[in-house]
Amino acid sequence: MTIQQRVDAANQKVAQMLTQGRPVWVDVQPAGQVIPGMTSHTILVPGPPIEIGRITPPIRTSVCGAVIHEGLAQTPAQAWEMVERGEILIRSSQDYGAANAACMVTSASMPVIVVEDKTYGGRGYAPLHPGPNPKCLRWGLYDEEVEQDLRWFRDVYGPALGQAVRLAGGIDVITVLAKTAGMGDENHNRQPAASMYLALQLIPWLLQIQSPKKDRVITHLAANDRFFLHVMMAGVESITQSCKQVPLSTVMVGMGGNGVEFGIQMAGTGNRWYTTQAPKIQGTFLKAGITEADIVGYLGDSCVTEVYGLGGMSAIAGPAYMRLTGSDYAEARSRTQKARTVSLAEHTFAPVPWENYAGFPVGVDARKVVGCNVLPISHGGSALRAGGQAGAGAAELPLECFKEALRGIAAQARRIQAEEEAK
Repeated sequence: MTIQQRVDAANQKVAQMLTQGRPVWVDVQPAGQVIPGMTSHTILVPGPPIEIGRITPPIRTSVCGAVIHEGLAQTPAQAWEMVERGEILIRSSQDYGAANAACMVTSASMPVIVVEDKTYGGRGYAPLHPGPNPKCLRWGLYDEEVEQDLRWFRDVYGPALGQAVRLAGGIDVITVLAKTAGMGDENHNRQPAASMYLALQLIPWLLQIQSPKKDRVITHLAANDRFFLHVMMAGVESITQSCKQVPLSTVMVGMGGNGVEFGIQMAGTGNRWYTTQAPKIQGTFLKAGITEADIVGYLGDSCVTEVYGLGGMSAIAGPAYMRLTGSDYAEARSRTQKARTVSLAEHTFAPVPWENYAGFPVGVDARKVVGCNVLPISHGGSALRAGGQAGAGAAELPLECFKEALRGIAAQARRIQAEEEAK
């Protein structure tokens, strides 16, 4: 086989994994007990790896908060000194099969959603969504009030959800997406239908668990119309863990931003990142007076859902999000069409009624992005430099990332060819 034929075959295999993977939410457990390689002094952060001195202010706040939460330091200053001395290991979440949305970080005792791909066996992880309270670690804010919430998640909320999911025998993520098709979710920045359906599946089991606080747990879950996002993030990670084992594939299986750089990962080169300057989310700000100068670059791992064809890739499924962020239906259709142009496959389990029941595209091929000069568009929320959410909107994925990715695959192809010729 020629190299091109091998790449095509590898891409076909990855496209099959993306469309036939079956992510099932199976548990909630402390991160340190389930994430391979996690230690008591590891903090997982969003986006590609970044030097300590370049970490943005909201991520720095979240890291320090997590260190204090773990009892490793008493103050933010002490926590950051530990980071600078190398006593705290700052690692990229997606390199560990995990994903942190926005400014969220994950430390050892924090409860994480555990999703297992029942087809290929991979596992993915994500912290629990904090709910509608804007004052949270997820947006780079930390004080005693946030700490109390983190303790409640660790000691009550997480264990209760874990009990319920285990009693239920797991919750199939594909079923959630299929049941809520045509209800207006694009399932990155908007997922009220999926979250409500998920709550309906879980509440009967929550009523049966042994917890004196289950009424509060149910109330918190039912009031969170974005809960499904983090389940979906873990679900995508469970599938991409297997995709990253396919050499020579030019299919994008990871993406994220750290506020300074934006990066993507290819199935063919596993956890290797291809990065460039992070774009800024363009759209709608939450408060008057916020300007682009107040926000950091693209930040967070929640865009891994777009690897699976959600968010901007399935913009046509969520026209309400388009209006919320200052755009329109025509642009929604355009975004999904761009994704179709550069993708290799289509999900069929969640057809969009107003798009002639078409499914959403999946499997972005870097060759098509560069060859057609068509840039997929990602949805996302923007973060303030001082911490907190600034707004929501969208950003084009940088072309340079895809060019670098193809160079990386080309180098891998040359190595493989040289090894074979040497035998």
